[in-house]
Amino acid sequence: MVSKNKKTDLMISVIITVAVSVLAIIGLCCHEPWFDEAQAYLLAKNSSWSDVLTHWTHYEGHPPMWHILLKCAASLGLSFEATIKSVNFIFVEAVLLLIQFRSPFSRITKTIIPLSFFLLYQYSVISRPYMMLTFSCLLAAMCYRDRHEKPLRYCLALIFMCTVHSYGIAFAGGIVLSDMIGEAIRERSVKKMCTGIISNKKLLFSYIILLAAAMAMIAAIMPHSDTYAAKQTVSESNHSLPVCYLFSWLLIPSENLFTSFSSELLYMREEVNPVGEVITAGAISFLIWAVLFVICRKRRMVAELFIPYSFIAVLTSLHISPHHFGIFFMYLLFILWTATDKEPVKMSEFTQLAGKAGLSESFTKKIIIGTAAAFSAINIYWDALSYYREIKLPYDPAPALAEWIKDNGAENKKLLTTWAESDIFIVNASSIVVNAYFDRNVYYNLNYDLPFITHIVVDDDERKATVNKWKQAGKPDLMICDTPNETAFICSELGIENDYSATAYVGKGRRIFKDKCDIYNVYVMCSKDTYKEIYGKEYAVSTY
Repeated sequence: MVSKNKKTDLMISVIITVAVSVLAIIGLCCHEPWFDEAQAYLLAKNSSWSDVLTHWTHYEGHPPMWHILLKCAASLGLSFEATIKSVNFIFVEAVLLLIQFRSPFSRITKTIIPLSFFLLYQYSVISRPYMMLTFSCLLAAMCYRDRHEKPLRYCLALIFMCTVHSYGIAFAGGIVLSDMIGEAIRERSVKKMCTGIISNKKLLFSYIILLAAAMAMIAAIMPHSDTYAAKQTVSESNHSLPVCYLFSWLLIPSENLFTSFSSELLYMREEVNPVGEVITAGAISFLIWAVLFVICRKRRMVAELFIPYSFIAVLTSLHISPHHFGIFFMYLLFILWTATDKEPVKMSEFTQLAGKAGLSESFTKKIIIGTAAAFSAINIYWDALSYYREIKLPYDPAPALAEWIKDNGAENKKLLTTWAESDIFIVNASSIVVNAYFDRNVYYNLNYDLPFITHIVVDDDERKATVNKWKQAGKPDLMICDTPNETAFICSELGIENDYSATAYVGKGRRIFKDKCDIYNVYVMCSKDTYKEIYGKEYAVSTY
């Protein structure tokens, strides 16, 4: 019977792995990359190894592992999309294999986890370092139980986590500190905890190496004084850091599992949600924390539950968008994995507790099953809608715009990408993606003639000199804009007549996130004469 159950479990794991892999491949094939994906590729491809490892990290704000892997893949001659999608798919498979074949979870848990919107769509289809970060968290969880007996592989997993993302540095630091504090609490002695580490030479050495690696990563991503992020001013209308820290605990958990209140177009600090949504998300998040507390308290893991996330929440309060919210799901998998390794999580833990509160066992079981069913149904809905839209709609207008430029020989014309009034080097996002489909920078006004955004803020003198250089190049033939009315500001900056009244091309994109689908368009503006040169006919006002 045991052997038969194992075979059944293995077969289900294989089916889930194949099904999710096929779905991810379909999503990747249909997905039109957006700015974040192209920026990383262009930076990796067009920078020296030295700059990738030590220079651009200060401006990107993240450790270099993702760029390293993209540079290796690009050096093999792979195209832009093949590079980013193949690297990401490797980690999609790695995460699936760990969950299905190495995790200590029950069969039903292994089945439910891949339904998560962040795992099944957001991080599988959109090629960013977050699936790699998920893999690093699972790897650390797998090594956690034997950390004292096999400290080297445990610390290597944490070092890998530190090289992937700034969240990874905070998470790894929180894991180690919570382990120390938890051990001191269990031993009722800080001295015994310290003695245990010092006496374990391999563990002590591994912690020293981990600390050195973490400090090196922190030093590598510390922003320079001319970094855009360091120069940004936060609007007074934005939430304060304490409010954002609170949201990290009482909004993000709910947004991972059950609710869809946040907009992908806004940072968390910019969100203004109705009171009802805030209360609902707060109540659901509180219940999530309560469930985790019950699980961890029984296993004497309360420090391990709260300390790592308190570290992560510091960074999320400073900067986070909804597509980053999945960091909570990674943390959740780590906690549940390490807790289950100590003792399998059983329904009886909750039915017994509910019984003390006067609730019947059958009623409590219905609540638990209903909650799991609600998570599954909601996430399946988000996944199905996202994949449907991914197949039917363009995620970003840039790939189609690149084709239009090639078809009309526009790469040989003077192309200008519009810039923000606050910074001449923060330009139209889709125009950067277009560069990924060419072997050179196709715009004459990009920063330092690099095909990506450097996030370097120039002073007033350099700004004036740069704009004068663009003036000397003469009038652009085509302007790539977020909106047609941007041409007025650009022409004023360049001191030229604003006769860019003809819309040569409109690219349409749809930013997909859960059940939301925000419009994101790009416009190519030109003069009526240039329009006639491209299309061989007079310009007629378009309706859009």
